[in-house]
Amino acid sequence: MKEQAEAKEKSAWGYVGIWVVLAVLTVLTWVLGTKVQLGPYSLPVSLFIAVVKTFLVATFFMHLIEQQGARRVVFPVSVVFLALLMGVTLIDAMTRIHMARPDGIKHELEPNRPASTRTAPPGSPNRWMGN
Repeated sequence: MKEQAEAKEKSAWGYVGIWVVLAVLTVLTWVLGTKVQLGPYSLPVSLFIAVVKTFLVATFFMHLIEQQGARRVVFPVSVVFLALLMGVTLIDAMTRIHMARPDGIKHELEPNRPASTRTAPPGSPNRWMGN
């Protein structure tokens, strides 16, 4: 009975308000991606907007704000693990050592390959696949 009374008290205006905020954030993402050039800050700003939109959807439309106990902990824990996964991946990519070209080499390290195997006749020394 108590849950039914709470369900009847909820208004659709809260959902409409969240939907409007999501629509504004979507338009903001589009504007930042197409009209405004933020340079190196484009990706962090876009990811922040995506995280805010995900939080709003999970909290209100998936009703996590109404949950009790362990169900309420699932979302923050998954966000922490996702942040760890992305953070470790980004740290790995940012700290890789680029291979330096040895001194004295004038030609390319990789062989010149044709754009397609069909451009070089069979048996040609430039053919890199097949015969």
